Amino acid sequence: MSKIFKNIAVAIITPTHTKKSFGVGLELAKKFESDFTVIECMYKIQPKLYFFETKSDKKKAQLQISKLKKELENWKKIALKEGIHIKTKFVLTDSIAHWVIDYVKENKIDLLIVDYPKLSMVEMTLYDDIINTIHHESHCHLLTTKQ
Repeated sequence: MSKIFKNIAVAIITPTHTKKSFGVGLELAKKFESDFTVIECMYKIQPKLYFFETKSDKKKAQLQISKLKKELENWKKIALKEGIHIKTKFVLTDSIAHWVIDYVKENKIDLLIVDYPKLSMVEMTLYDDIINTIHHESHCHLLTTKQ
């Protein structure tokens, strides 16, 4: 069987998410013997003072980074149990959509899977915009998983 999807990536872009997108990506990577990547994207926490970061800003950033790294290690353990080689990446960015689009283009991702859990109306509007931007500008297949 030829590889339909050589590179599959799961982008976790919402602060609250399910394991559904990861599970779907893992199964597809297994079925098509694809390269598999999990990306955690979060907005950078803006400093309280515009020109420099305070100690509390740096502490918040470190907590955010350690939380992302811990979750990625968990994804890695699950994939290795299934016999799937996985790459992980995390990013703190000012623009999730544009960072994901650039990543997809640079790494020649064939299928991008994005989790879309139940969100509040305010969050839904923001993440709808992110997903629509990714859909229109990424030039790869996009699969959105819902609860």
